[in-house]
Amino acid sequence: MIAEEKALAGKRVLIVEDEMLVALLIEDFLADLDCRSIGPFGSVATALVAARTEDLDLAVLDVNLGGERVYPVAEVLAERGIPFLFLSGYGEEAIPPDHPGWKVCAKPFKSEMLLRMLCSLLAPAVG
Repeated sequence: MIAEEKALAGKRVLIVEDEMLVALLIEDFLADLDCRSIGPFGSVATALVAARTEDLDLAVLDVNLGGERVYPVAEVLAERGIPFLFLSGYGEEAIPPDHPGWKVCAKPFKSEMLLRMLCSLLAPAVG
């Protein structure tokens, strides 16, 4: 686990989450890993600005922001080549059918699972 934690040190992570307690939990988790949190952003509009303009290494996106889907933010991140994952109570159902490669971590999440998934986003693609 230590090697995984070190892999995330110094990374700039966009947080898109509209539930403040969950956002604070994610921020604390990332701070413990020596990551720099960008956000949290609680709406698609504000998250889109950050996704387009911030220098980012990773992103954690809540799927449902006050009834609005976060997919436009995911599209911008994908175009920029910034790895991301969804946090969602919807599980695999959160992934749009036209993007089967997008990753989702189920809410409520366990920190070990989130750590593993974030590290897997940084791992070089095998192929």
